[in-house]
Amino acid sequence: MTVPLSTSAAPTELVGEEEDVKYSCLLFKDDFLSEQYFDKNQPASLVTEKEHFGEGMHRRAFRTRLKAGMVPVFTQGHHCVLKVHNAISYGTLNNEEFVQKNYNLAVEECHVQNTAREYIKVWTAVAQTQEAFGEVPEIIPIYLVHRPSNDIPYATLEEELMGEFVKYSVRDGKEINLKRKDSEAGQKCCTFQHWVYHKTEGNLLVTDMQGVGMRLTDVGIATCKKGYKGFKGNCATSFIDQFKALHLCNKYCEILGLKSLQPKPKKTVVPKPKPTQPATKTKKTFGPTLKSKS
Repeated sequence: MTVPLSTSAAPTELVGEEEDVKYSCLLFKDDFLSEQYFDKNQPASLVTEKEHFGEGMHRRAFRTRLKAGMVPVFTQGHHCVLKVHNAISYGTLNNEEFVQKNYNLAVEECHVQNTAREYIKVWTAVAQTQEAFGEVPEIIPIYLVHRPSNDIPYATLEEELMGEFVKYSVRDGKEINLKRKDSEAGQKCCTFQHWVYHKTEGNLLVTDMQGVGMRLTDVGIATCKKGYKGFKGNCATSFIDQFKALHLCNKYCEILGLKSLQPKPKKTVVPKPKPTQPATKTKKTFGPTLKSKS
């Protein structure tokens, strides 16, 4: 997954090269885990900066602005982020293999984030039945982009989130994030993870909850080794075990009636003292004392 990206408080004037692209939305049927498909390609035009502003192990993030197309998804001039996989990470693949790998990774990211978005939509309907829950986090959608004139032809596109980027969930127990622990958004993200874990009976978990305020992006999904209902995530199965071991319920878990994942402490059984046997008293013999014969 990509390292969290810090974004500016307000978009600055973007200078870059214009390119014509085609984009596609991932659509879902009733069973959103097993019935997913991409819509027809639609034309659009982007102006993208040459220099990336964020980088992870496998991807680089570029600021881009929509010049034409993608209505009503975005308006003209909307500031977005184009995430492109680094060609170096593909090793010594030939061109055909390279393009296929590039396409597969971009498609996987669309499936993962947009599937997590479907889960949070269902959860939102549940959370909104409880007035005390308040505002509910949102996972923003991402789109598959084909860049025919570029050496790395496939990428993903999403809205640029303005503000401080914060990680609300952790991959393992080594990372400590006070903002995750203490903030309202952080607690609600953990409750969402708990709800998904419960709903899927521990077979699927939305991971890497991160974003700006209540708006989230760049999330991951972990599934059991065999997958869940035909869907396989992009994170290790161990994330599920780690979440079960580390998650501590908060007030939002309680509002939704979610039960703790931690085992109940065993009651210490104090052994009952054994009843003491009353001491047997030696009976005294009363009567004449016989003298021995001399």
